[in-house]
Amino acid sequence: MKKDIRILLVLLFLSFQSLVSANIVIVKGTIKDSSNFYLANRLVKIYSTDSTNGGCIISHNVYTNPNGHYIDTLRCTSGDIRKLYIIVENCDGTKLTRDPAVTATGVVEVNFIVCARPNIPPPIPGCKAVFAFTTNDSLAQFNSKESHAGSIPGAVHDSIISRTWNFGDSTVVLTGNRIDPNHIYKKAGKYLVTLTIKTKSGCESSYQLLIEIKLHVIATNCKAFFTSIVTDSIAKFNSTGSQASVYPGIAADSIVSRTWYFMDNYPNIATLTGNRVDPSYIYKQPGTYQVYLVIKTKLGCESKFTAPVTIKAPAPPTTCKASFTKTITDGLVKFKSADSKAASDSDVIVSRYWIFGETTSVAGVLQGNIIDPNHTYAKPGKYIVLLYIKTRSGCESKYADTIIISKVVCTAKASFSTEKISLKKVLFNSNLSTVQPGDSIIQRTWKFGDNTYIQGNTIKLEREYPTQGIYTACLQIVTLNGCKADTCKQVIVQDTANVPTVPNDYIKILAINPNPVIYNFRATIFSSAKDIECEIDVYDIYGMLKSTMKKLLAKGNNIVEVQTANLYHGPYFLRVISKSGKDSKIFYKL
Repeated sequence: MKKDIRILLVLLFLSFQSLVSANIVIVKGTIKDSSNFYLANRLVKIYSTDSTNGGCIISHNVYTNPNGHYIDTLRCTSGDIRKLYIIVENCDGTKLTRDPAVTATGVVEVNFIVCARPNIPPPIPGCKAVFAFTTNDSLAQFNSKESHAGSIPGAVHDSIISRTWNFGDSTVVLTGNRIDPNHIYKKAGKYLVTLTIKTKSGCESSYQLLIEIKLHVIATNCKAFFTSIVTDSIAKFNSTGSQASVYPGIAADSIVSRTWYFMDNYPNIATLTGNRVDPSYIYKQPGTYQVYLVIKTKLGCESKFTAPVTIKAPAPPTTCKASFTKTITDGLVKFKSADSKAASDSDVIVSRYWIFGETTSVAGVLQGNIIDPNHTYAKPGKYIVLLYIKTRSGCESKYADTIIISKVVCTAKASFSTEKISLKKVLFNSNLSTVQPGDSIIQRTWKFGDNTYIQGNTIKLEREYPTQGIYTACLQIVTLNGCKADTCKQVIVQDTANVPTVPNDYIKILAINPNPVIYNFRATIFSSAKDIECEIDVYDIYGMLKSTMKKLLAKGNNIVEVQTANLYHGPYFLRVISKSGKDSKIFYKL
């Protein structure tokens, strides 16, 4: 009876111990590498994954200590721990997984070995790298066909799978399996060349040779040279003064190539190749051009020489003569210039420019080739009339005369109204313009203040502005009797009419000093806004642009110096243009 009681107590104790171990599990172990060294600070992931019948899901991460050991305790208060997974990362990134059983003791030990090396057989011994070489100037030719792999009697014969060439001159190492490569050396000298071979079984061998490169001698004391003679637009060159190289003990050198660069239409450069000693070249425009000659010799010498050539514009004839007569009736003056003469019987007048002295703007100049123009003066006074002629041969002449207007009969008045008919569209109407009895309006010129204008004789028109803003619109009328009248007014193109007015003259040329000018002059230019970029141009009376430059104008008066030293005598126009406005003024070059 007592024996049965003892057996029962043992069974109860074991049952109680089994119950405790299922709720608390201790996991421990070590991590070593293939060389039996313990690895510290290695991550171990421990999972309890069986959740059936009230089991627990647990995830723990622990790290090995400096001795390569790890230990962790898993607790489950609502069930049993039945199934474990323990994961460690191998050296190649793969996962090593263990799923140990939970013992009755509640202690699970799992050890890992990571970074295990595969069982690689030792390389077959006896491989040998060797090469031979030949040189030709800077070219070295190598051959490694005598290199061989090792072998063991009774085993499979080994083979070379890699040849690495180091040519000893700091160039890129040649990899792959080239048996007989070539290499070009840039400098003469001695170089240590190394060949390293590898075989299929892993055998390695290196071989070195010291080689010497003797580069071909290139001549360096040749000299390019030429002279030039200019006649009108033709430049004749002569390079017989160029010399090939001269070296004692070296075969006589000679020039085998001459390349000429005439530089007359950059970047499209005119080039003459070959070996021309004395070429000629025709330049299309006057100017100074840099010419280059590059020579090459048989021994490889190269030399360059450069010199400028200047092509002058032909001087125009000066025997033409401008002349005119006049008839004055009140404010109307009739001019006749049929007596003006060209430079010769074969020459003709191709352009007449009339400046009537009444205004200094571009509109006061009559352009074209009108022989007998009429001009009506708006008010009495003394006026200097200038006639400039230009002939087909380039001859220019001017004639000036003073006329006195004592009485004018011209009562034309320009007037127009504006009506805003949409956000940016305005209706203009000039039917309020008037002329004296017996006269009529034959031309209306509308300027809308946005750098656009319309010529013709339109009385009423609609205009849509590109953007909202304040514009200064102007109307000029011309009558049958030659009367002219102008008027301007502001046009507000905005959502509301309660907009402050702005000054009309955004850009204004206030003065040109001196005028007439001998060398250079200073222009006083007013700007109503600050930091306005403008373009300042000089035009001759034929409308040809002579010079241009860009300036940033400050608010107020700006002093700008204009270069005129290269201009011929005669009248010119200074024009200033910016996004805020434009203005022009005439000046004279003595």
